[in-house]
Parts: sequence; C-alpha cells; structure tokens
Amino acid sequence: MNIKLIYRYIIGEVLKAFIVITLGILIFILISTLIDEVPMLLQHNPPMWLIVSFFMYKAPFYAAESIPFAMLLTILFVFSQLSRSNELIAMKSLGISFYKIVAPVLILSFVISVFAILINETFVSATYDMATYIKESLIEKKSGSGGEIKNDLAKLGSNGMLYYIKYFDSLLGIMRGICIMKIDKDLHVIERLDAKEGKWQQNKWVFTGGVLRTFKNDAEEKIEQFSTYDFNTEDAPSDFIVHKRSPEDTLAINIFRLRKLINILKESGFDFREEEVNYNLKLAFPFATFILALLGVSLPFLFSSHRSFINAALGFIFTVVISFFYMGFITIGISAGKVGVLSPIVSAWISNILFTIIGVIFLYRVRK
Repeated sequence: MNIKLIYRYIIGEVLKAFIVITLGILIFILISTLIDEVPMLLQHNPPMWLIVSFFMYKAPFYAAESIPFAMLLTILFVFSQLSRSNELIAMKSLGISFYKIVAPVLILSFVISVFAILINETFVSATYDMATYIKESLIEKKSGSGGEIKNDLAKLGSNGMLYYIKYFDSLLGIMRGICIMKIDKDLHVIERLDAKEGKWQQNKWVFTGGVLRTFKNDAEEKIEQFSTYDFNTEDAPSDFIVHKRSPEDTLAINIFRLRKLINILKESGFDFREEEVNYNLKLAFPFATFILALLGVSLPFLFSSHRSFINAALGFIFTVVISFFYMGFITIGISAGKVGVLSPIVSAWISNILFTIIGVIFLYRVRK
C-alpha cells in the first residue's frame, strides 16, 4: 500500500471539510456582527454598497480568528467519519500506526499556523484598517477620523501655525514630508520649518533632516540647517498624539507597527503592558491551529461511535467546550499580563502551553 496515497487522501478530506466549516463559521460571525451593528446602521442609514464593503473588508479578520476552531471541528468530523466507515481500521490492519495516520494532519495544521501569521501581518491587517476607515469615516462620519495613516494632511494650528504633512501615522505619532509655517496677523510668513521626519516624544516634536527659515517683510532673513530639532509647541491636536486603541484594533495592527508603538509608548513614559501582551498574542494565537489539532486527532480514537449523528454531536460539543476553555485561558492570561502578574510572553502563551500538555497526554493514551 502506497502510504503517500493515503496521506493525500486524508489531507484532501481535511482540506475540503476545513474550507466548508470555516465558511460556515465566518457566515455565522458576520450575521452576528450585522445584528450587533443594526442600531448604528439604522442611525446613519448608509448606502447598501457601503455596508457590503464594510463586511467584506472585516471578513478576513473574523476568518483568521475562526481558523483554529474550524480546524479542530474539521479534524473531529473527518476522523469520526473515517472511523464510522471503518477506514481507520483498514489503515491499522495494513500496519499503519496511529502516529503515521495523524502525522499529515498535524503537519498541515502547523503549515496553516505559519501561513496564518504571514496573512495576518499583511492582508488581514490592511483589510481591517480599511473596514475601520469605512465605518468611522464613511458611515459614522466622525470628525477627525480617517484611518491611522493619512496622506497630504493640512491643518491650522494655534499661534499662527500651518501644518502641511505628506505622510502622517496617527497610531505611531510619526510624520514625514513636513512643512510648518508660522504666519502673523497680516498673513505674512515669518518662519518656515521643513523636515524629512518628525516624531512625537515627551510632549514635543523632534524633527530630523531639515531646515529652518525666518522671514522679515516677506524676504528670507536667516536659514539654518539641522540634523535634529526640538519643536516645542502648544499644539497637541488629537491627530498628533499617540493614543490607545481597543484590544481588537491593537490585535489587528501589523506586528512591525505594533513593535514601533510599544517602543514609542515606552520612550514617552506611557503604560505599554497591554500592547506588549497583544504583540506576543499575535504570535501565539495562530499556533492554536496546530495545538488544537494536536488535541483533536486523539479525541475520535478515545471517544468513538459508529453512529454518524452521535459523532457529529460529540464533535460539535467537544469543539464548543474546548474553544470555551481555550479562549477562557487566553482571557485570563491577557488580564494577568496587563496588570503585571505574568510576563507578557507567559500571559500570551499560557493557553497554548496548557493545551499542548493536554494534547500530548491524549496522544500518549491513544492505543497505537
């Protein structure tokens, strides 16, 4: 018997069921979200295309969150079906051990875990930002909302300051392509600052790579080049200040931007424990696909039935119970990490560690 043929068969069955179950979970989540958003949609009455766009851009984030639990339900379903049809018995009769049967599924789940990290930091992060922009700017029409990143920003500040910014990241408090002009009451330019980049640090702007010009009677009086320049100003508009985001928003941020945010919060004296926990959680959570698969491959062998209805019911119940406890330990870990009881790494990985131990114990108990 060609073992590779059996591997392809098992992986094929798992992938087919995984796609269907993931889509089912995603549809359920989208319907639940739609129900939650009904009051907001009725209040603002946006056009249908805007509503559809919002949910289309939000869908990848929900799909990424549901992958570990979809994989668990998939494995329970597929292996229960293989057991009901006596295919597992046939494989064992050919001398194929339990570990060889489950190996391709565990390898597949690990590959999906790694792939999920890459997708989360590129596609999912970008689509979530767009969904936020659609909701806050186009549907709710909140003043000052426009996503975390803005281009070609112009703003009138206090004390006669005019800000022209080519690129602005409100999350990190970073601007590039800066031109700041100070004007008098007769609208004459008396000072102009141009810089390549500026960062908000300790209640002031620190500009790099620029030039400062002063004017008198509309004529350039003095020019001074600088490598760094501390710009103290009373202007601290909300767009220019590093601000806290909701836990969901922080989890959707690209991991490299989140690392920069942590460094900025640290340098500015803000509490960054929550962001540090979320940073580690963004690495830990995708591996739940592999860890729950480690647990899932054993359950059909420990609790098996030849009745398809009972198999389906048991699979669903096990998935709900395991998902509840897994997310419960994640919540406990996050809370402990935020208050400093656990380190950010331990608080983010504690659920994975616990369920890995349980999965290994279950694997050991299964008869070879």
